[in-house]
Amino acid sequence: MRWITKRCIVLLLFSGVIVVPLLLINSTSEMGSTTGSDDAGTWQRMTQWFGNVGDSITDFFASDNDTDAIGVVTQESALTANPTGNTPHLDGGVIGRFGDIINMNITPKWITQRWARVSKNIQSGPWQGYRVPIVTGEKTNDLAGALTYYFDNQQQLQRIAFRGTTGEPQRIITMLQQEFHLTKRPTSLTGLYIKSQNRRPVSVLMITRLPHAATQNDAARYSQYTIQFELNRPSIGTQLSDRYKNILAAK
Repeated sequence: MRWITKRCIVLLLFSGVIVVPLLLINSTSEMGSTTGSDDAGTWQRMTQWFGNVGDSITDFFASDNDTDAIGVVTQESALTANPTGNTPHLDGGVIGRFGDIINMNITPKWITQRWARVSKNIQSGPWQGYRVPIVTGEKTNDLAGALTYYFDNQQQLQRIAFRGTTGEPQRIITMLQQEFHLTKRPTSLTGLYIKSQNRRPVSVLMITRLPHAATQNDAARYSQYTIQFELNRPSIGTQLSDRYKNILAAK
């Protein structure tokens, strides 16, 4: 049940279908002057609720705008079957290992085969991004959030970026240390892990414990930490995005 709830939250934030009910309710609210005060109050409360959800969607992805040139985000439903023979899932389906979705061998075709809804036309310099929602499982050390894959003109994956939450960060820390050779660094954050190349950071993981972490409820247990990471393919001239450069410069 908790896993289903997490999936619903992430998919709600990711989905654009909320815009249509919001517009309809706003329109109806404007016509509400001809109805009774109780009906008007109900429409007003509903409008406010949808507005808050819309704000959450905006806030969830707004932090990308300071570094990535976001084009028109299109929602594409893939009709092809995924590698297991099932239809694509909105959140990528069951994810057994972090390595299944965090590796440099991923292709655009693999993404559209696995996810039924992909946000495209997300640009970072010359690279095209494909953004998808994920909920990796129902354990406290699973991840929930959004992954963005950036490809060059040859459709080779050059960067993986993630923003989301977890209830226990050690699993993702261990995976990125082993597979991407990140090492722990001194920081005022809860955790900072970096891989350097020629004494220059090229990949980074940042962990922050949220203020509500001390709250003793089920929802808080599964989202005690914010997780942000950017992983770049090692090559000549590889460097972090401007966003992470600025964050590290401030630490």
